[in-house]
Amino acid sequence: MRPTFSRRALKQQAKQTFFRYLRPCLAAACLLMLISVLTQVFSQATGGSVMGLLLRWEDYPMETGLWVVSADTMRPILSIMGLERLGGLGGVVFSLASPESGVVMVVPMGWLQLVNLVLVHVVVFLVTVPLQYGALSQFHYVLLGQPRPFRALLDWYLDLRLTAKALAAQVLLALWRGATSALCLLPSLACLLAGTVMSSAPLLSLSFPLLLLGLGAGYFCYLQLLPAQYLLAQRPQLGLGDAFSRAWRRLKGQRFSYFLLDLSFLPWYIVSLFLWGIADLFILPYVSLTNLLCLDALEDRV
Repeated sequence: MRPTFSRRALKQQAKQTFFRYLRPCLAAACLLMLISVLTQVFSQATGGSVMGLLLRWEDYPMETGLWVVSADTMRPILSIMGLERLGGLGGVVFSLASPESGVVMVVPMGWLQLVNLVLVHVVVFLVTVPLQYGALSQFHYVLLGQPRPFRALLDWYLDLRLTAKALAAQVLLALWRGATSALCLLPSLACLLAGTVMSSAPLLSLSFPLLLLGLGAGYFCYLQLLPAQYLLAQRPQLGLGDAFSRAWRRLKGQRFSYFLLDLSFLPWYIVSLFLWGIADLFILPYVSLTNLLCLDALEDRV
């Protein structure tokens, strides 16, 4: 039988595979979740994460916009998060004000915090990426009916060539995602800044739907190369260029269908938010298995 691209069939097969090989799937998911929790704790404790705050308009009467602020303004904001020490050189603040409701949402980023952010993310990146590829490789073998021992999850750490390949692939994917997202969000940012400068309510209102469209368009672009990581997990011997070119060809004629497939997991992610991430024990293998099955169902096209 020729493989078929059907969201329902792919997801049903992924669920059946998950429950058939429950133990290795849960083991891989548990390890990924444990590392994720530890890295989040590490990021927050060191000031290496970006967080938003809801503040009283009376205390912080900021208009909507992006502002460069001094240390005198940055320290009190960061002190709410216990990071006052990182506000000594000032920084930038994105604010979304609602004087009518008496609140203003701010996303602060001190210059010292930015240094911490970069360093922390480099450490987190080096720790998590090889493990992610080890888990994807395990899911690949699960689909073959040949789950590997738990220690095999560390294979991408133990071989420096595989480690370097995984890190390089994720750097390229991150750069691609950042570039496409920034490009797609430019119209929304332009509306926001123009509305702020000209005090134009219509422009400010238009910035929100443009933001949603930009996020969707940016994610669509990102998905066009995302299969490269699944292909590398399946065939570690592939070169980076070969993996990315195969990923692009594999989605030919099915790019929007693949986007819809990925988007269909959104309700699961929302459920996971309300369950403090516990549902990720199922979601992580479910999504990975579905993506691997999807790429197997799509033939390479030149």
